[in-house]
Amino acid sequence: MKTELIKLKVKATSSIGGKALIIMNTFTSACERLDASIFEPLIEEDQYFQDLNKYKFLESLKNEFDLLKGRGFSRTTMIKGTCKGCHCGDRVYQFYTNRVYPAFAYIIHEQNNQVVDIFMCNLSDGMQVVDLRVLENYNFWK
Repeated sequence: MKTELIKLKVKATSSIGGKALIIMNTFTSACERLDASIFEPLIEEDQYFQDLNKYKFLESLKNEFDLLKGRGFSRTTMIKGTCKGCHCGDRVYQFYTNRVYPAFAYIIHEQNNQVVDIFMCNLSDGMQVVDLRVLENYNFWK
């Protein structure tokens, strides 16, 4: 399976202070609910996710979510982790299915109370090996 890096550069004026928190919470909520339309209103028309414009990125996110839905999943659970790859040590938002299957993970870079970018992480600590000591605190069978 080929995995590509998807990256969002967030417009500074729409990502500072309280808006940064809204962006982070809305993005993670969209990932948990497997619904890209939740995040769509927060993306400016001229924002790009790596080489993808707003609509191409949303389409790729929807495709990722539809793949999981096609496997019978209706939502994910977010667990914070750590990048073990190109952004080693950075916080990662990892999303698991109710079968304790690591579905996908994103890094949300913040700087000076501002969301700078959001991109997929393919080497978070939870994407390869599931640490049951961490997972025992979550209810995947809601």
